[in-house]
Order: sequence, then structure tokens, then C-alpha cells
Amino acid sequence: MAVTLALLAIASCSKRGISSSDQGKKTSETELPRKSYDAAKLFSGVEIHASIESSPSGMTALETAARQDSYLLDLDLHIRWPKPATTVEDLAQVTPELPRLFPSLPSLLQDATPSPDFTTLQRNKEKSLRSNLANLQRLFYRDSLFDCQTILNIQGIEPHSPRALLIQAIMNVNADGSDGDRNLDIDKLSSSYQPQTNYRWHKSSDHPNPMLPDSEVREALTRAELGNGTLTPDQLAPLKKEHDFAQATVAELKRWSFLVGTADPFIVLPSFMVGKSSGQPSIGDYAVVIAHGILYPAIVGDLGPNSKIGEASLRICREIDANSGEAHRPASSPEIVYLVFPGSADKPFAAPNYKHWSERCRALWKSLGGSESAPWHEWTSLEKPWPTPTPEPFPTAMSAPNLPPFSNSTNSPSSSNLIGTNSASISSVTNTPPIMVPSLTPTPLPTSALPSLTPNQ
Repeated sequence: MAVTLALLAIASCSKRGISSSDQGKKTSETELPRKSYDAAKLFSGVEIHASIESSPSGMTALETAARQDSYLLDLDLHIRWPKPATTVEDLAQVTPELPRLFPSLPSLLQDATPSPDFTTLQRNKEKSLRSNLANLQRLFYRDSLFDCQTILNIQGIEPHSPRALLIQAIMNVNADGSDGDRNLDIDKLSSSYQPQTNYRWHKSSDHPNPMLPDSEVREALTRAELGNGTLTPDQLAPLKKEHDFAQATVAELKRWSFLVGTADPFIVLPSFMVGKSSGQPSIGDYAVVIAHGILYPAIVGDLGPNSKIGEASLRICREIDANSGEAHRPASSPEIVYLVFPGSADKPFAAPNYKHWSERCRALWKSLGGSESAPWHEWTSLEKPWPTPTPEPFPTAMSAPNLPPFSNSTNSPSSSNLIGTNSASISSVTNTPPIMVPSLTPTPLPTSALPSLTPNQ
């Protein structure tokens, strides 16, 4: 691949190439601050060969400066795309324990075929490079450009053996997802965090999704801004798109529960590889992740960008490398094996059942000839019990206070004849008549007033 880009190198850079018809014309430029830039550091691991070529222009300085081609940088990006690994030796280069864990692998590779998705992935990477070349800092890092060692279609030898997709790639971190039904910690690692995953199931409780308040605020703010009547059509279009997205997110968070990257073991595949054609994996399909000699049961839980591969939930990543996070991935070389079993998903989707997931992955692994003595990681739930709500106290009947006997004395009032007055206020009260309490002794009624108990004749 070779791409030529013209850049103004004094204090600005063009966002597109300069054709001969553009020479001498004024173009719109994006200004950079006047400071020193190390051009090599703007590239993500790209080998740079630099040289200068000069020649007389035959014009004055004023005339020469007016022409954009008088100070020109031609940027040619050259890429050598790798072939997919197809032999045991190629696979063992980065995953040396694979032949021991997978004794049937040599036989499986005899009839294995490289997936066309391997070529499609490279094509998507090249498309991304072409669109982002003007923005040097958005180019792929070298390990992300060469993130995939192979994608192979393999078929079990025994009758009725499952078909599998063997992917050997790096491992990026995914922390997406949220769930109102389960009380789980959520780690929003970056600004690209999304509260939903493609694997989802109907909510089963009244607990609200913990990400719902943020989404409701976002929806309300964009709705209010849309209604202020001062925006131009160019401003309205992206704002309406943002509002519609926030509105849809609110509706989904109220209806569904999702996987949680910090708690659930799942992998992420590029969107173009999932459910687009017959035989491709689907959301919910079972997968076995092999890292450093350990097998991890998982499912295909979410979709990722079309130009990257090799991604797993933060739960898996931190089990492989406890330091995994936004700035640290557990594997930057294509050493992780993702064994995906198309068509194996259980329907309808339900909340994660790690024991069942493990049993299904073990059975599928065994049916492909995987070693029965291979070490497996067993997942445990990180769900915490919901706090017990504190009941509201019921009002209780107040007992009558124990009042001392009242005095009929006309002396200065004392605490015995003042109700609801504290001692501090008593000392300041003077010449206050005592409070008299009427007698509570009942007065007997005259006998004549009593009704007769003699029955009527």
C-alpha cells in the first residue's frame, strides 16, 4: 500500500492531498501551535526513512512561498501484510503450549482452511489507514496492525464433531456492560465505555440499572438544547443524533440486563465476523480462551470495531494479568488462542450461569480432541447481596409523663408547676401564677339520677 500526502510543514497540515489543479489556490488548513514536533513520535511504531530533495524554483521568494508545492512532504506508507499461520510450527511460535494442550491439532490442521475473515480484517485495516493517514496520531500501533496470527476453520475428526474457528491474536481489554438485576461493581475504564453488550436478557427485578441516571441526564440535556431555538441546521444534525442515541440507551437500560466486563467472562469479535453469513459465529456462542497454558470458558458477548481483533472482558484479562486496565493489555503479541464454536449458543439468552458455561465449553473442547487433563479456570460469581432496606420506624404511643404534685403556693414558681419549661427558663421567670390542675376525683351522682334496673312489667 502506498499513499501520498502533501503536508504544509511550517505551522499547519493539510487534510487532503494537493493535486496540480489545486496549486496556487488558497485552501483551508488546520493550524498547529508553533512548537517543535518529533515527527517520528507521531507514528505508532512505523519505521521512518527521511530524506530531503531540493531544486531551484526560478521564482522570487514571494512567488515561491505562494505555491504549496514549493514546500512539500510526500508521505508514502508501505505495509507488508502477513499470511495466516496454518501449521503447528507457526502456531507454536507464539503459543508454545498449544500442541501439548491440543494433541489432535496436527490432524485438524490437515483439513483446516484459512477463513476469508483474515483477508477481510486486513482490508478493513487498510481502509482505516487510508482514512486516518492525515491524522498521524490515529495510525495503528505496530502490534495492533499485526494483531492476528491466524483465523482458521477447523472441523472435528469424529462424526458429529463440531466445527470451530481458531483465532490466534492479541488480547485487548473490554469493560463494557451493566446490570440492574445483579449487584456488581462496574469499572468504566475509558470514555468509550458503553453500558450495553450485545448479549442481553430481559430484566427480572425492579432494581434500576446503575448507568440509567447518567443516560437520563444526557437525554434531558440534549433534549433541552434541541429546544432552545438558537442552533443552526449544521449544529442540529449531530445533536439530534446524540439525543436519539441517549433516548435509545435509556429505553434499553430499562428493558434489558447485560453482561458486565468486570464480572463476566466473554470475548469480543469484529462486527463483520458475527452473524453476517452462514457458518459465522453468533452472539452467545461458546468459546475457549487459551492463555499461558490455562483454558478459560467464555461466550461471544459483544461486537467490536471491524479493523481490530483480539479482545476479552476485563474479568478474563485480569485473571490472565492482574494489572490489566485501560493502559495495559494482558497480551500485545498474537499469543492468545480463541477457539469459537459457531452455532453453539443457548437460546433464549439468560443471566450468566458459570457452571453451565464451563460444562458446555469442556464438552465442546473434548469433542475436538482437546486434552482431558488440560487445566481449566473455574469462574465464581462476583455478585454481592443487595443491601437490606432499613424499615421506616412506626410511630409509638407516648406514655403520660410522671408529673410531680402541684403546689398551691403563691411563691415564686418552681419546676413543679411549670410544664414544658426547662431549668434555664425557670430561673428567669418571675411573678408567674401557679398552674392549677383540677381534681381528677369523680363527683358521685345522686341516686335518683341512676337508671332503674328493674325490667318493664
